[in-house]
Amino acid sequence: MRRSVMVTGATVAAMTTLAACGSGGTPEGEQGTATESGAAATVRIGETAGIPSGFLAYGEQIGAFEDHGLDLEIDTSVGGAAAIPALVSGEFDLAGSNTVSALLAGAEGLPLQIVASGTFATTDPENDFSAVLVRPDGGITDAAGLAGKTIAVNTLENIGDITITASLEERGVDTSGINFVEIGFPDMLGALAGGNVDAAWVIEPFLAIGKQQGNVPVLYPYAEAKEGLQVGSFVATGQYAEQNADVIESFRAAVADTAKAIADDPDAFRQALSKVQDVDPAVAAEMVLPVWKGPVEMESLTYLAEQMEHQGVVDQPIDVEPLVPQDAR
Repeated sequence: MRRSVMVTGATVAAMTTLAACGSGGTPEGEQGTATESGAAATVRIGETAGIPSGFLAYGEQIGAFEDHGLDLEIDTSVGGAAAIPALVSGEFDLAGSNTVSALLAGAEGLPLQIVASGTFATTDPENDFSAVLVRPDGGITDAAGLAGKTIAVNTLENIGDITITASLEERGVDTSGINFVEIGFPDMLGALAGGNVDAAWVIEPFLAIGKQQGNVPVLYPYAEAKEGLQVGSFVATGQYAEQNADVIESFRAAVADTAKAIADDPDAFRQALSKVQDVDPAVAAEMVLPVWKGPVEMESLTYLAEQMEHQGVVDQPIDVEPLVPQDAR
């Protein structure tokens, strides 16, 4: 398979440069540390715009983080792979990232820990919040038709192309001729409509929007690669996690409470998305929601690490054990 950049994203090289500059993080006693008076601890967190940051905003809205003594400052200007360099440089206390980016950072020696889980795929390989879309008139009618085609992903050598390759290999599809190109999620549907790519790998809400435009899903790579795959992770520097153990514990509890609230009443979360993330209510009503849980699933991390080595994204095995504290599992 080939991977080429059309719109440049964050790279692991940038992460490595930051690693050489120090571990970053917030010094003890500053932001992120609860005061003796019981005032809320402010936590600066970078997260991807859309459903991931919507989850945090919803948790704030329903009081889940306030109940655990936290006040989140959510920054969506960078997210995913780009949030990790910002975390290491000290811009954030925590960062939401896809799990592959977190594993890549660990493999590069960055002083990070995965302290909580983010989004999970569904357990339904025919209905998930991530899919590969094709044009209805593009000549591709099923996953096998993706062989030798050009597929848009938001970041190269990351969770998109890794799970696409893994799920196609499970189907017995030859992936060697696939050309992955890097395009931001907001631009993918336009590139697909214009014929610049044969297929586009999207997540919600772009999946619901794409289907409304008549595009057809032919592959659900997250759920097909591994049902219930842990897609997202929250990471902190080891220094911050050590100096702010109470904040990390409270954050995990608030994530778990928010996850339960969404599981108990997903329609309330859908309705809130129109306010917390400016998602069209008609789109929100049709979206497939991710699953949130709280604890980190080591089986998912091991699976992704093995796929990263198998596909040549890394040249040696990744030891996931040191990256996840015992109390995060």
